[in-house]
Amino acid sequence: MNLKELRSALEYWYSKTKSRITYEYVVWEGINDKEKDIEALIRFCRFAPAKVNLIEYNPIDEGGFKQASHQVVHQYVNALESAGITVTIRRSRGQDIDAACGQLANKAQKD
Repeated sequence: MNLKELRSALEYWYSKTKSRITYEYVVWEGINDKEKDIEALIRFCRFAPAKVNLIEYNPIDEGGFKQASHQVVHQYVNALESAGITVTIRRSRGQDIDAACGQLANKAQKD
């Protein structure tokens, strides 16, 4: 499913339920950590009442993805709140033992 199809499905769901939409969103360094990315998320969310959970990313082994800086995450928070969108930062737990966000299960399957 692409973003256009997702948006259409969300618009349909909202028209039927009138319930706030919750998005789970990870901000990665070098991928979606620019001002234009923040603006794109706001545009995508604006059609209906929304909540965005910003999820901390936990690197797995030597993967190429990295969590964006705390400064960038807080830029997201400030911009979303200014746009009237509820936002929370979902802090990771268990990162020290590779157990955060399903990583322990993933690691066990690789071994």
